[in-house]
Amino acid sequence: MQPENYYPRQAGSNNDLDMLVGKTLGQFRIVERIGAGGMATVFKAYQPALDRYVAIKVLPTHYARDPVFVKRFVQEARSVAKLAHPNIVQIHDFGEQENITFIVMEYVDGGTLKERIKKPLPVPEAADYIIQAAEGLDCAHRNGIVHRDVKPANMLLRKDGHLLLSDFGIAKILEGTTNLTRVGTGIGTPQYMSPEQGMGQAVDRRSDLYSLGIVFFHCLTGRVPFQADSPLTITVKHINDPLPVDRLTAEGVPPLVVQVVLKMAAKQPYERYQSADVLIDALTSALAASNLSMPRPYRISPFASGPAVEVKNQQSVSSASQYGGGIAQSGAQSVVMLACFRCGALNRSTQLYCTTCGDDLSNKRASADRFLGPNGRPVLARLLMKNGPMAGRAYRFHQDVTTIGRTTGNDLVIPGLTVSRRHARLWFANGRWYLEDLQSANGTFVNNVRIYQAVALNDGDMISFGDEAVIFNVIYGP
Repeated sequence: MQPENYYPRQAGSNNDLDMLVGKTLGQFRIVERIGAGGMATVFKAYQPALDRYVAIKVLPTHYARDPVFVKRFVQEARSVAKLAHPNIVQIHDFGEQENITFIVMEYVDGGTLKERIKKPLPVPEAADYIIQAAEGLDCAHRNGIVHRDVKPANMLLRKDGHLLLSDFGIAKILEGTTNLTRVGTGIGTPQYMSPEQGMGQAVDRRSDLYSLGIVFFHCLTGRVPFQADSPLTITVKHINDPLPVDRLTAEGVPPLVVQVVLKMAAKQPYERYQSADVLIDALTSALAASNLSMPRPYRISPFASGPAVEVKNQQSVSSASQYGGGIAQSGAQSVVMLACFRCGALNRSTQLYCTTCGDDLSNKRASADRFLGPNGRPVLARLLMKNGPMAGRAYRFHQDVTTIGRTTGNDLVIPGLTVSRRHARLWFANGRWYLEDLQSANGTFVNNVRIYQAVALNDGDMISFGDEAVIFNVIYGP
């Protein structure tokens, strides 16, 4: 029995494409149609060579016959395929076969954000989705790509809540194609479209941030801010009407978070956040100042805690083995001690976070360890600090996303003066560990070469965050 798919099943005009089910496009065998709309039909397909399922987006035949469209499609697909980021859907392949233009992407099994927001979401959960989307947009913007159609339907979710942006550049591909007017397809989605995009003006990354602000409003209130009977009327409302702040207040959204939404959705581009990383800093600061927990736990499934050891004398902890725990016999009351997965320090079981490195002692992130090495154990990462106040310490990381920076709120805090507030990001995908610089002031270097886009790491690589040097190693979990 095939696992349930969660792509929206919409009525479309591409019923002729249903004949593809059971056939092959390249090396992909079409299994079933999982979504359809005016822009494309999406199929679930199986790739025998790699024993995996993928999603194949097949574009309407009237676009495939347009040489201008096909040229723009190939150019944009190549640009997007170069984006390596944990919050962007990975493009595996694209091409044409028998007048069928298609693009092959990773298959995401948890549906879309549109399906998740049937009612208002808790503020931390909504903020989590917005931060993840902003991380993906930040990568795209720094590579010169503007999404142009940011909306919940283009935000795919894994079952653990991890968000991936899809459909980059579709609007750009359509602009100027010879059959656009004849087909009558609009560019963008009016409910989330920025005022300048609605007026047909040039757009940049700030337009994406406006649309993301409308998505945030939708998550927090359960509905979009502007509704009307026609797309034109909705567009006019985006241009002229103020954001209905009272709806946010009615849902109990903290004032500081409301201010973030208002700035994201400002009418003039210069009034908004000027980049996604500035938005992320503002939103995380607003959450902290509002005494709301950081959103990360919302996208991690519960997992059993790490190994516990019983210690009868709390004062004997310092003499216990840092990585193995220990038992002392002098106390009358038993105290369970937990060894932190990340740094190995012992902590009392009554604590939620490690007092040494701040990691979650329940070790929930182990649920992300889905890729196993040849020995059948999960592939993990370790960073060994080579200099500075943390020299000699080693930290382990699961197969999720790890942010590295100087300030609280990062997963790994390195206090060096040459380390930026949000310096770099480490993550695991398709069997490899990747590192990306987050536009740090002093740079991220791999083997003494400064990196400007995501790079795959190899065991033993020397990494420098500013002047702070670390050794990267691939290790295996239990």
